[in-house]
Amino acid sequence: MKKVLILDIYRDSNYRISKDTNGGYGTENDFGTGIIPSVLSRVTKKSLFWPPLSALNLLSEFLRDNNFIIKFSHEINSVDHDVDYIFLTTSIVCSKTELNCAQRLRIAFPKIRIYAIGPFAKILQTEYNKLGVTIIDGEPEFLFQNIKINSANLNLINAENIFSIIKKNPDQLADPLWVKSTNSLTRNYLFGYQNGYIPIIATRGCPYSCFEYCVYPLTQGKLVNSTNPEKILNDINFINKHTGSSNFVFRDPVFSINKKYTNELLIALQNNRRSKKGKSYSFTIETHLNNINDDLASNFYAAGINWVKFGIESADMSVKENVNRYSLENDEQIKKVKICKKYNLKTVAMYILCQPDDTLITHNKTIDYSKALRTNLAQFSLFTPYPGTPYFLKNKDSLITNDFEKYNQYNLIYKHNIFNANSAKKELGRAYSSYYINKLFHV
Repeated sequence: MKKVLILDIYRDSNYRISKDTNGGYGTENDFGTGIIPSVLSRVTKKSLFWPPLSALNLLSEFLRDNNFIIKFSHEINSVDHDVDYIFLTTSIVCSKTELNCAQRLRIAFPKIRIYAIGPFAKILQTEYNKLGVTIIDGEPEFLFQNIKINSANLNLINAENIFSIIKKNPDQLADPLWVKSTNSLTRNYLFGYQNGYIPIIATRGCPYSCFEYCVYPLTQGKLVNSTNPEKILNDINFINKHTGSSNFVFRDPVFSINKKYTNELLIALQNNRRSKKGKSYSFTIETHLNNINDDLASNFYAAGINWVKFGIESADMSVKENVNRYSLENDEQIKKVKICKKYNLKTVAMYILCQPDDTLITHNKTIDYSKALRTNLAQFSLFTPYPGTPYFLKNKDSLITNDFEKYNQYNLIYKHNIFNANSAKKELGRAYSSYYINKLFHV
């Protein structure tokens, strides 16, 4: 049997690197200067790691197919001459490291056929193609739905510069067999989950207007692709059976984006909870505050949703309008957060500093607003124009670095009228320190 290796490598970093976040481009959580940001960075580094979910799902497809010897690894040293095919996960935050890995493999193992998976691979298509690496364009877990996977067809794909995923039916994906072949029990100390925190996905795609700078519509499309609730329940129960974990994070770009589907899924989760004879699951979701009302919040809680994340971005409406960010008025957002608290939902608000129209005044407004909103946690990052987005194309001349590994949401990588790289880091640290010191003294 032919041997397939899914290779997911990372560069050394003092901070947590995730390739699964930010639409598959990835993030590196350097929360800025100061004691509190340093502690938060350290805690995050010690928890909250899982490989790209799309790569794990691809692993499950190979395991179900059972026609290959399949292995998943984070180590380039795991490659030997017995390997026939390598699927290399790619991101923006490890882009140089991944490309260097492909170069080393091509020299050491010229006969191995290599495929680059992940949405950022297409940005570096020329560089990968020069090495004889084929780009899998689209969500790789759907590869088996687009072509019969055997040695002959994998060889044919490798002869092309790029192979595009077209058919995408999440209901036909394999069970999450990857949990039996990888160390899947990541923890989340910030949320209090120390016995496992597992990623799942119900919907892909996002139609919101923030595609100007957000990569989710770029990487998953604007049309929402939903998984049958029965399939979701089967996957959750399968993961629990094989890992014992009862804590899950939905990796949907916007949970509850389709009201009819969301109601069906929540009812299914509620019924499943009742049938577990007292054993319940807990879930983390990310949604838009516009979707929150009393009925939905009540149903969230009844379904086992404990944590709700949402983007605020800025407290200044003009700052958000500059990048086509759709959001509610500030007072309305406060009402929505109060609804979450009413139904015992813990909240995480996400903010973006150093947006193009930001100043010290707008930063102060956003930091003060973050404290007034009184969410359980807050996350601050820096505005980043990502390759492939409209904002990147419009502002290429303002970029101050071509080192894509710095595009991690925590470095200022473009010319700003007010802030530079150092002052942006200080602003990031100031935001974290101000918010969490306030929480310590205003519980």
